[in-house]
Amino acid sequence: MYVLKFTKAAVENIKGLPKNTRNALRRELERVVAIDPNACSDPLTGPLAGYRSYHFETHRVVFRVFEDLKAIAVVGIGSKSTAPGIYERLEKLAYSGKLAESVLSTLRLFS
Repeated sequence: MYVLKFTKAAVENIKGLPKNTRNALRRELERVVAIDPNACSDPLTGPLAGYRSYHFETHRVVFRVFEDLKAIAVVGIGSKSTAPGIYERLEKLAYSGKLAESVLSTLRLFS
């Protein structure tokens, strides 16, 4: 089983969800993603290479798996229908280096 860690941006994304969706998503992440993150998700390409996307109802959850730590860093959650999409927002952060910084900061708390 993997430990789920959330960047500050991902926490803000979660807070913006309706309570019933937030609770259902938490249960789904613990029940499915934390058990086998690679089998339940799709790898991303381009600037988000190394990250994975899990689709839950009308949302996408973007994360990176750290096998050596048995940890998952969730970097963003977004609606499939919202523009700009979660991928576009995260790509901008990746280009600037801020996405890697936020993941590193989140993992530093993991010890």
